[in-house]
Parts: sequence; C-alpha cells; structure tokens
Amino acid sequence: MRLQATVLAGLIAAGLTLPAVAQDQQPPPPAQSQQHGDRMMHRFDDLNLSDQQKQQIQTLMQNYRQAHPRGSAPDPDARKQLRDQVDAILTPDQRAQLKADEAKFREQRQGNDTRNVPPAPSATPI
Repeated sequence: MRLQATVLAGLIAAGLTLPAVAQDQQPPPPAQSQQHGDRMMHRFDDLNLSDQQKQQIQTLMQNYRQAHPRGSAPDPDARKQLRDQVDAILTPDQRAQLKADEAKFREQRQGNDTRNVPPAPSATPI
C-alpha cells in the first residue's frame, strides 16, 4: 500500500513538472521589432530579390530600428535616407515594380478608408 502511494505521488509530481519542462524547450517568441521587420520585408516579396539583396535590406532595416526604436520621435530624414539606401540596392525594374505595388496599396487603402466618405443619400425623400 505504501509503495502504491509513493508511486502515485511520484506520478502526480511528474505530471505537474512535465508541462513546465516542455514549455522551457519551446523557442522564445521573436522580439517585437523582429516581427515588424519581417512584415516590412513582405513589401519586397514580388521583387524577386537575390539573397544578397535581402541580406543588405535586412541589415539596413535592423540598423534603422536600432537607431530609431519603436516609440521614438519620427525622423523623416532618416526614413528618406533608408528609402534611398534600399532604392540603391534594387535594380531599375525592381524599383519600378515597388513603386507600382505601393501605388496599388495606397489606392486599396484609400478605397477602404471610410472616415472621409460622406454618408450615402437617403433612399426616401425627406
């Protein structure tokens, strides 16, 4: 009887500690800035970037994020400099495709923006 109680207590203890051990083995979630950087790289998905171009752009974006952490004051000059550096990495065809993608995105975004759209006229006369 004592042996069964000891085995049962051991099984309960193991059952309580195994989830904690399993949780420790999971990789930590990426940092917030890394997640943001990954989303930013999606802008370039349609450009067929070479591995070298991807690495160069990721390095530029990491440097920018380190110098301008989230919540810091906006720096339009630094953003323009980043954009110019990215443009210098792209081929002329890639730059044209990026501009077309951005124009399409702005157009879709404006089409979905209902803040400045006046209400539809009433169907019944007043």
